[in-house]
Amino acid sequence: PTLPYSHFARSLVTRTSTRRAAMADKSVTYTAALACDRAELKTGIAHFGVGGFHRAHQQVYLDELLRAQFDTAKEWAYTGVGVLEWDVKMRDYLKNNNWQYPVVSRTGPTPEDMAMHVQDVVSLRDMVLSFEDPAATVQLLALPAVRIVSLTITEFGYRVPLNDGDFKLVALAFDGTLDGEVCGDDIDPACRGATVFGLILASLAVRFRSGLRPYTIMSCDNLPHNGEVAKKRVLGAAHNLPSELTLGDRGVDFVRWLEEEVKYPSTMVDRITPATSPQDVADLRDKANVTDEWPVMCEP
Repeated sequence: PTLPYSHFARSLVTRTSTRRAAMADKSVTYTAALACDRAELKTGIAHFGVGGFHRAHQQVYLDELLRAQFDTAKEWAYTGVGVLEWDVKMRDYLKNNNWQYPVVSRTGPTPEDMAMHVQDVVSLRDMVLSFEDPAATVQLLALPAVRIVSLTITEFGYRVPLNDGDFKLVALAFDGTLDGEVCGDDIDPACRGATVFGLILASLAVRFRSGLRPYTIMSCDNLPHNGEVAKKRVLGAAHNLPSELTLGDRGVDFVRWLEEEVKYPSTMVDRITPATSPQDVADLRDKANVTDEWPVMCEP
C-alpha cells in the first residue's frame, strides 16, 4: 500500500559545511542542513516515541550517515509514529518545519559562558499518528522496506496492557483485511486506541501470514537489558491475545516466530536532553540567528 507521505523537494548540493552562524555570537558554530531531494529518502526505520532524546541521538547519528554516505543511508530514513494525543504537537511542529529541526549542543562552566553548536537535522522523513489511521500505521510497519522498529517509550510504556482496539486490529491482520487498501473509517473505532505493542503485533501478524521476514525491534530506552525487556513484552502481549487468535497451529507458529525469528538487540544509549525552555528558544534566536519553536537542547 502507498501511504500519503509528503515530499518536499530541495535542491541538490554535493557538500555541507560547518560555519559560524551569520550575525551570531562568536561562541556559536553552525552545521547547515544537508540539502537533498527529500523524495529520495525512504523509510527504513519506524520509531515510536519522537521526543527530545530520540531527536538528539538516533536522528543525529543517521543525519551524520546521510552526510557521509547519502546513497546508502537514504534507504534508512525515519518515520516517526505517535500513539498519544500530545504527539499531535510534535507532528505538527515537525511538519511545519519541513521535517527538519536544530539540535543545539552546549558546553561550558556557566550558562553565560557556554559554547553552542547548532546542527540542522534532516533524517526524519515524516511522522504518522496511529489514532488518526491505525490501519495505515500497521501497513507502514508491515512494509518490507521497514527493517527496524525502534522505541523510546519510557519504562512505563512496556507495562501498558493491550486493549480491545489492539485485539481487533490483530484480528484484522490475521484475517487479511489489512493486506489491501483500507480506510481508517472502515474499521472499528476502538482500533484508534491501539497501543504500541498492539500495533507491533498487528504489523508482525501481517508479515507472518504473508511469509515476510520480521523487522528488528530495537529498544533505545535507558533500561538494563532493554532488548530482553522488549522481547518479554512482545511475547507477553502475544500470549494475552484472545484464544481464537492464538489457538491452533497458526497461533502456536506465530508465537514461536516472534520468539525465534524477531531480533531484540539490547542497546546502551544516553544523551542528556533537558526540556526546551522559552529561554533556550530565545538564546538560539539571539546568539545563533536561528528561529525555531522546538529545538533540541543537549550535551555535546
